[in-house]
Amino acid sequence: RHRPSPDLTVRAGAVADLPAVADLYERVARHRNGMLTRRGELYDFFAADRGLPGDGVTLVEADGELVGYATWQRGRGYGSDSVLTVDEALAVTAEAARELVGVLGSWASVAPALRLCPLDGDAVSTVLPLESARDHERDLWMHRPVDVARAVSARGWPTHARGTVDFGLVDPLADWNTGTWRLTVADGAAELTRIDADADLRLDVRGFALLYAGAAQARSVAQAGLLHHSPGVDPAALDLLGAGGPAQLLDYF
Repeated sequence: RHRPSPDLTVRAGAVADLPAVADLYERVARHRNGMLTRRGELYDFFAADRGLPGDGVTLVEADGELVGYATWQRGRGYGSDSVLTVDEALAVTAEAARELVGVLGSWASVAPALRLCPLDGDAVSTVLPLESARDHERDLWMHRPVDVARAVSARGWPTHARGTVDFGLVDPLADWNTGTWRLTVADGAAELTRIDADADLRLDVRGFALLYAGAAQARSVAQAGLLHHSPGVDPAALDLLGAGGPAQLLDYF
């Protein structure tokens, strides 16, 4: 049973709190791959109706600063099949995560099932009883690079990653991607440049997509027949393309 922290304040959120909610989302999302920004015309349009997302917003504050929030939909009924759907639950401290999960768990008497989409390894997921969870629904990524050079230069890269690898790329639909490339990663940036020499690593564009999104490692891509290499050449050199870990996403678009 959760015991509320004396150092934290829990309250219902209002429309005036939504900018702070967006700021906290950015604090969680900024160091992750694949997360969408929530600024721009689309989110300005959503904010214009001056409504709350879902049925309510629960805020957790420390000394007046927002450190966690959940947006949720109550659903209907009070029986064993009643569900509390949490559209989002994010926190930036372990204490806020425990407080938030405790508040959500307090719905158990009227909504015994809690449905949410956690981020791998974030503050909230580490205090959830994930060992007793089950998948309700899963959306698969669909990723297709249109311009591989721009995709590499525009993507964020970890500052500790550094290296160079040459590879050939085959793209039957977008022939401007086909050719031999040199990937260079250094100082938080990367670029693809065309080279004339042949490469020992030859990558299918579908394998490029898997590596780029961090969905697979090079040896697995080779076993899937999407990466070919000369005898004695270690395909793991192309793990550089996936430096930074797997991509995740909370938004559907």
